[in-house]
Amino acid sequence: MRQLTRTADHRRSLLGAGKSTRLLRELTTPAGTLEEIVYAPGLCEGRHCHSKANFIYTVEGTHWAGNSHGGGTCNPGTVRFLPAGEPHETYFPHGAWALQIELSESTLRLAAEQGAITRAPGELHAGAGALGARLHEEFLNRDEISHLDVEALALQLLLPASGAFRAKAVAPPWVLRIRDLMRDEKQARFTLAALSRCVGRHPVQISRQFHRHFGCTIGEYLRRTRVTHAQTLLRRGDMKLTDIALACGFTDQSHFTTAFRRVTGLPPHRYQLDRRK
Repeated sequence: MRQLTRTADHRRSLLGAGKSTRLLRELTTPAGTLEEIVYAPGLCEGRHCHSKANFIYTVEGTHWAGNSHGGGTCNPGTVRFLPAGEPHETYFPHGAWALQIELSESTLRLAAEQGAITRAPGELHAGAGALGARLHEEFLNRDEISHLDVEALALQLLLPASGAFRAKAVAPPWVLRIRDLMRDEKQARFTLAALSRCVGRHPVQISRQFHRHFGCTIGEYLRRTRVTHAQTLLRRGDMKLTDIALACGFTDQSHFTTAFRRVTGLPPHRYQLDRRK
């Protein structure tokens, strides 16, 4: 896992002279747009609002945030929610590093189909911090499968009574069917919507129950499955890396290399060379 800690001095150096905020990275997914932002020490953001609902996961740096319901301190490892149009203000006494996801309307509607979604502004339940950390890790180590986990995590954050924290039980047949599809259909382009149609379950239920029963997200499982198949082909040594990438469901060699390194810590060619020694 990538080292996430940054000192206040390091955060300050990322901003550049005279800058109060800096967008470090951005990722657009069907669930919404994710932005990693550094805030300067002493920055005060006056009352303003956003046109779309969003989550803010605080990675580093304690700051204060106020909204129409009150205000409070936002500590590292916490997630707060802001509805669309919610007036709010923020103060960053020592600077901060945060991940913000601006949610799409389709994601909000999808979550609402399953239950009462988060609507009030403010910090979410304690379990949300773990979901925020997973979302940030997915953002930092993105590949072409990341959109699956981003959508699944956003849906779980929107539903306060997340079943992701319940005790394990025997996986029902439809969950096993999803596992089998991802294991057997090595070149398929999966989406939550397609899986939902296939097994007749809501995407929210799929994302919750898969993680509950397999201890990993759908994207993690799919990534590991495809890399496992790639390792088999690499050990054979009779295919080019480009052909292996396509055979394992990756769109090109670059995406294949990113996913392979993420799972194994090595690029494919190094793995292949090591196995030939």
